[in-house]
Amino acid sequence: MKITKRNITVVLFGFALLLSLQSKAQLFKANVSAGFTISQIDGDEVYGFKHTGLVGGVGVMMPIIPEKTETGFQLSTEILFNQRGAKNTNLYDPFEYKCNLNYIDIPFMIHYADKRAGAIFGVGLQYGRLISSNESWKLPERKFVNVSRPSVTDNHDFKKNDLSFVADFRFNIWRNFKFDIRWHYSLLPIREDFEFNNSYYSDSEDYKTWLRDYKSHYLSFKLVYVINEEYDNYRTKPNRRRGAY
Repeated sequence: MKITKRNITVVLFGFALLLSLQSKAQLFKANVSAGFTISQIDGDEVYGFKHTGLVGGVGVMMPIIPEKTETGFQLSTEILFNQRGAKNTNLYDPFEYKCNLNYIDIPFMIHYADKRAGAIFGVGLQYGRLISSNESWKLPERKFVNVSRPSVTDNHDFKKNDLSFVADFRFNIWRNFKFDIRWHYSLLPIREDFEFNNSYYSDSEDYKTWLRDYKSHYLSFKLVYVINEEYDNYRTKPNRRRGAY
């Protein structure tokens, strides 16, 4: 990935904004996070969550009802650097493929916080901006009948913008540390009308081609640190005897 002054400025500005929000009102809970992703691209004829990458950034969460800061419905947004992609690691498949896609992702989510259980559930939409991409194709010279392969490997670029659905589950680990598991799926194609063929020679009557759209599909696992949270507030209460007040 090429790191530019513009990318650094965006991240630093976002972090400074989150810190200023949390210093002005305890309703806003700022956080930093880091972790990894396992991903695939639906439509590329390569299957399995075999691509691994890094994910991390800053975020902020606030309650919909100001009086309920520790439980109930919350709104959140983040600025994340995210490495997505796809990879074929099947040793018996002559078609080798690897794709690395680097995004700046900004999810907008609504969460439900259960203080007693120490867990948060959330769903929302995410805007992604592609900042760099790298694709590696290794196709055998010999034809393998009925093995899907791209007709041309450079005829369609990845789209710069991505809109996707996200859902996550977050739970307490220790004090201000949480663990977040998030599922993501693109609502719109990140690449359109990419052509594949069935490896017969083009002059054969059995030669067939088809077009596929690509969609990003991944799971992320992040360690989250909430900067301005009183960790005692998330400790669950001891179990009481049935009938006790």
